[in-house]
Amino acid sequence: MDLTRDLRMLETSFSRNFYNGDSLDAIRQSKADGYFLLTAPHATNRWSEGRRKFADQYTGAMVQLLGATAGQSWLATDGISSDWTYWDERSDPFKLALDDMLDEGRYLINVVGVSARYGADLYIGLGNEPRAEELEMAELIEDTFADFHVITGGQFNAVNPKSVRTYARATGSGAIQLELAPSMRDPLEHPDTAGEFVLRFAELLATRSARCMDRADSVLV
Repeated sequence: MDLTRDLRMLETSFSRNFYNGDSLDAIRQSKADGYFLLTAPHATNRWSEGRRKFADQYTGAMVQLLGATAGQSWLATDGISSDWTYWDERSDPFKLALDDMLDEGRYLINVVGVSARYGADLYIGLGNEPRAEELEMAELIEDTFADFHVITGGQFNAVNPKSVRTYARATGSGAIQLELAPSMRDPLEHPDTAGEFVLRFAELLATRSARCMDRADSVLV
């Protein structure tokens, strides 16, 4: 399996029409039986506060490849996203699909991009007052990528009211946000580390998902 090649191939679809896609608010998604939902809300261009913001490149390809490799659900924008202000007024396909999968009890991992100029490879956003499971997940990620520069909390703690992580937490779902530097997601500039991220994180997701599903089944018995 050539993970860097797969990332490049998947990204060609997200990048069509200069990351505007074919239609406003289009999405791409896949449901699986796993515990996790991976989201990429900035996989394509978007409008925010009247300005166009550009895509976080390779985040859509990343969640799609991780989902397929680890057997988890994923959701990504697939066309330019329209402007919105409040979650309770939002009714576009991304929001509807997000609600549907959160209602089914999935644990959210929101994936966005961050510039290399900040210095770290990976930032883990937990927000204010993280729960025990979120702290445990952050610790697992730190251990999995111990040879990379990983920062938990701090500057990239995802407390913006528009973040998908913040919304998921408000609905009662467990959620973290991952801010990926180019070293973790760009297979052209960083083929070795981007592929290594997919390999390690997919294994962590699959293992953790099986454990959480088993735990849930034992509670129901």
